[in-house]
Amino acid sequence: MDYFKALTLLLENASAPYSGFQVASMVVTQDGTLFKGVNVESVAYPTTMCAERNAIFTAIAQGMKTGEIVEVHILARNAEKNVVAAFPCGSCRQVIAEQSLNKATVYIYHSKEKVTIHTIEELLPNAFFSLD
Repeated sequence: MDYFKALTLLLENASAPYSGFQVASMVVTQDGTLFKGVNVESVAYPTTMCAERNAIFTAIAQGMKTGEIVEVHILARNAEKNVVAAFPCGSCRQVIAEQSLNKATVYIYHSKEKVTIHTIEELLPNAFFSLD
């Protein structure tokens, strides 16, 4: 699958009227199912939703179980519509770690040709997990 192309199309659905910073994310599960998300800004910034969590929460709402996430793909562009590398924020890193059981691979698109690949464990060392 051409994730860059799919993410580029998905970026059109992002709602970033305040920052102009658009983000699209796709989550891939063990069975190859794709879940999509975009960032949705609010004038009350704390109620804004990141693309990564949007995709993961959609996956959960559609029946994905904890541990089924294997990949998270992220593409962003700034207000000038230039593609920029965007790493997940701390909240998204925590949710990715929890929902993938700390095993997801995260793909950050710098351009169509350049993609950096990271484990969630690398991006969030010592993630917080339940004490049970």
